[in-house]
Amino acid sequence: MWTMHKLLAPKTLMVPMTPDRPARLALRVAGQMARELGSRLILAYVSTEPGHMEQVGFKLESIDEIRDRLEGAMGAIIQEELGDQPHEAVASVNERADGIVALARTHGVDLIVLETRPRSLLERVFTPSVSAKVVQHAPCAVLVLPEERPE
Repeated sequence: MWTMHKLLAPKTLMVPMTPDRPARLALRVAGQMARELGSRLILAYVSTEPGHMEQVGFKLESIDEIRDRLEGAMGAIIQEELGDQPHEAVASVNERADGIVALARTHGVDLIVLETRPRSLLERVFTPSVSAKVVQHAPCAVLVLPEERPE
């Protein structure tokens, strides 16, 4: 049970998600916090690609189409982790960290709940950490959880 004073409780929580990183632990933690604290819960889908290839050419997807496609692809995971917990879904086409920060700003988020994962030496040298960039630039508090490992 969360014993946080209501005035200090985050009113809006956001969980960034991608199909390759469904963020199960972050969903579970944010869902529990939202239930206990009466907070608004936002699932944020950030895609680095604005569309996909079709046989006849390049089809650009709208933000709504991206959001609906990703929420559909992860619907079972969302249902399993959140149950009937009300939530909103938002989407952005952007570099992941920049998109997460921009969505947090736009939607007045008080707490971003995200997962990190172990990274190889090469990844640490050549690929910037999304989590670190979000923590550095976020307009709100950020809770970074380790990636859940199977038992």
